[in-house]
Amino acid sequence: MFEVAIESLWFVILLVISPIFLRNNWKYREWIFLGLNLFVFGVGIRSIGQLLFAAFFILFPYILTPRVKNKTWIIVVLVVCFAYEMKYDWIFGVLHIPYLFAWKLMGLSYILFREIDFVMQYEWLKEEGEEIRMMDYLNYLLSFYTIICGPIMRFRDYLEDRKEEKQPLEKAEIYSQLNRMLNGYIKVFLISGVIHNYTDKAFRNFERWSGITLLIIYLGFTFLNAWYIYFNFSGFCDIVIAAGKLAGFTIPENFNKPYLARSLSEYWNRHHITLSQWIRDYIYSPIFKWGITKFEKVDINIIQYVMLFVTFFVAGIWHGNTINYIIYGLLEGLGVSGSMWFNNTLKKKMGKKKYKEYQSKTIVKWMEIGVTWGYICISFAFVGYDTWGALMNMLR
Repeated sequence: MFEVAIESLWFVILLVISPIFLRNNWKYREWIFLGLNLFVFGVGIRSIGQLLFAAFFILFPYILTPRVKNKTWIIVVLVVCFAYEMKYDWIFGVLHIPYLFAWKLMGLSYILFREIDFVMQYEWLKEEGEEIRMMDYLNYLLSFYTIICGPIMRFRDYLEDRKEEKQPLEKAEIYSQLNRMLNGYIKVFLISGVIHNYTDKAFRNFERWSGITLLIIYLGFTFLNAWYIYFNFSGFCDIVIAAGKLAGFTIPENFNKPYLARSLSEYWNRHHITLSQWIRDYIYSPIFKWGITKFEKVDINIIQYVMLFVTFFVAGIWHGNTINYIIYGLLEGLGVSGSMWFNNTLKKKMGKKKYKEYQSKTIVKWMEIGVTWGYICISFAFVGYDTWGALMNMLR
């Protein structure tokens, strides 16, 4: 049985040989890409029920979006289906709604992001005279390069990239992209693999220690897990971005030295960049506009802090369905809104000129980087592990 994962031998072979079929502007290039996408996606289908749900979830927005004026309910249906399939017990458990079926699809989160982008962009694209074909929609939604872990592409960008005539790659560019793929695999398998091994050991041994030793072990765990997440995720993105480039696709960058960020808001402009841009456009901007319209007498900065908190809380719980991800979302929401409040308050008290001078100091820069990085490590401790359960066991 095939397994869809970046480390699967057949998937590695697919990434390497696909440029042979996809790079040239052949008449059947899009059909070949569609066939590869459907094959990779189909590998994850295990039952007729799962296949039927996949067909519904994928085709529902494409069929309904052109036919209804109020597109909000389309998005609501998609989000509810996503939450149900992901088994968000703190929603459906509280409502005593049983899981009659749970056909989780490969790349469900990233499919949802692209579907919402499609729904939101549809009218604008039609006004621009863009022809929206099902083939483009399916290739955009199911691209085997980005369906597993992103980056999150936009439908408009995909269409523009598809229409762009690709020039033959120079040897230097080919070697550069192959080198990036190799470096990505080194990140994923070697560096993050070693780090993950030590992270697991630290987590499993919490109960063996107490006092200051336990605190040191816990902080070491948070440190290692943050680096594991970075090397694993950025390595994956290096692989698919380079492979996509070789095949003639422009996949957006997703990382820009995130651990050199001086604040939480800057961090999210450097880490998982495409997710940050997506939540800015489709969560933060709409609720911020609603907030300033609904609460006209409230200070706009207060509205901004609240909406930032809501936005990053939602982004946090998107990552998983347990209490650990609720805590992660709370920490990210508090961190982003809190750091922005702190910087705005400092700027107001010091004045723009003194604040600029203060920010230009090297010691201030590295202190801010250190505090931001430390906070990220603490919040990331709840990603991938039942850290909440472990902390509760320590306190017993």
